[in-house]
Amino acid sequence: MEHHHFSHEHPLTFFEGQNTNSDAKNTKCSGCLDPVLKESSYGCTQCHYFLHERCAELPGKISHPIHPRHPLFLRPNGFEADCVLCRRSGQSLIYYCSPCVFSVDIKCTEVLPPVIQSQTHEHPFSLLCKQVSFVCDACDKRGSHSPYVCFSCNLTVHHHCTSLPRTIKTIRHEHLLRHTYVLHESESDCSRCSICKNFLSADRGCYHCPACDYSAHVHCATRSELWDVTTRDEEDDDTEGSEARLDSIIRIVKEIKLGEDMIAAEIEHFSHEHPLIFSNEGKDNKCCDGCGIPISSPFYSCEGCDFFLHKTCADLPRNKLYPFHPHALTLLPKSSHSSRVFACNICSIYSNGFSYNCEKCSFDLDLRCSSIPDTLIHQAHKHSLFVIVQDDVEWKCCGCGALEKRGLGCPQCFHFLDFKCATLPLTAMHSYDDHPLKLTFQDDSDQLYCDVCEDTRDPKHWFYSCDDCGVTIHPECVFGKYPYIKVGDTYTIDSHPHSLRFVKKTEKYPSCNSCGQPCTDLALECAESECGLIVHWECVALNKC
Repeated sequence: MEHHHFSHEHPLTFFEGQNTNSDAKNTKCSGCLDPVLKESSYGCTQCHYFLHERCAELPGKISHPIHPRHPLFLRPNGFEADCVLCRRSGQSLIYYCSPCVFSVDIKCTEVLPPVIQSQTHEHPFSLLCKQVSFVCDACDKRGSHSPYVCFSCNLTVHHHCTSLPRTIKTIRHEHLLRHTYVLHESESDCSRCSICKNFLSADRGCYHCPACDYSAHVHCATRSELWDVTTRDEEDDDTEGSEARLDSIIRIVKEIKLGEDMIAAEIEHFSHEHPLIFSNEGKDNKCCDGCGIPISSPFYSCEGCDFFLHKTCADLPRNKLYPFHPHALTLLPKSSHSSRVFACNICSIYSNGFSYNCEKCSFDLDLRCSSIPDTLIHQAHKHSLFVIVQDDVEWKCCGCGALEKRGLGCPQCFHFLDFKCATLPLTAMHSYDDHPLKLTFQDDSDQLYCDVCEDTRDPKHWFYSCDDCGVTIHPECVFGKYPYIKVGDTYTIDSHPHSLRFVKKTEKYPSCNSCGQPCTDLALECAESECGLIVHWECVALNKC
């Protein structure tokens, strides 16, 4: 059955309920902008234009209480008019009054109830059915007609804002966000939206996490690509859910009292086959098997297996939402038999530690990048830095000068750090100096060379220094080219029958069996002593062997 509708140049084919065309299931109705799903519809598959059956059969002329002076006529929205009630645009059908230049989308022509009880407010809202300009107290957007009003609290809101959920979950933040009409000074010092980074008014409605000082515009938090609609609406914070995720990867075997706190002295962790023992003492020349950073206290260890975890890495949740990935990520441990090496999809640095992984997208996030919050306070800059991901713009990192599309930026003065520099530790140790080296952001010295490689340094780029000895070293010379691959771990490649072991060659410089060049950095050496195979890790990573 075909239908000739005035809004489209081609005849529309009727699709009934459960037999709805597959194209229609994956699109929105051009009339009301709601998904077509399995509703009966009319459609033009050639143009991918669909209308719900109910939208295609709307009357051409109506009278409505919000505009009593003239009738409203159904017409194509060729000039992209905004609805006076919800301010939406993009729908192809509107009811319109030409003399008054007045338009209402077809969803808003439904009879407006005189009183509405909203989830976000304790008192009912009453309809003020007249043309009046206002700023919505629920979302901070302007309106021009028929607001709902709470006379007790002096609140004025859009009709569609009366149905805002009390709490929501977005993929940009790990906790539930609660809707609030006012951010009190004790709740937040943030004057910018944590999502779009633009100004956020503290005396207008927004979504807020009281635990993290995280606030977002209503229209940002409810964007379809960010709103996790599968999360049930609940008033309680999701702390219990976080604890449940921790319980699934940690079992406390023994507790001790440290000061006034009870500490898990021995745990079983899902990443390792043996119990791990708590320590609050330093450990030289050992790296965390989770994040790859040198071990500092407190930490857990299995001394027999040379396995170490920072306490913060041991306490990580099994599942995590990341602001710039659409799916939940799952924590993957190291294999106990052979290392899994991955390049982080955010900073591109290789690691053989833990990763937050999305199997569906082959996406891996190392623990350093996963720990960066949406808003970062860094010692190198006086303002807060916000995460930036832009596929069409490159920014110059103030730490190393690299051009990157992802990093953290300051909207006030365009200061930018890539993820590699943003995750550099503030102090580090190196065999060249007995003292801790400090990450230095500004070069006031005349010594513009690196004491390790003896090459010149760019005075605009960060470096590590020792105030006592005057030593200055490039960050890459402090940590090496592959700082987060743990030396001693095993690895297998298809072209060799034996297990290989990660080594760093600084003396004797044996030649790589693949490229023939000296192995002066990270390499793989055959664990079988009679074999003698050695190859650069870089040759393996680039599939040269």
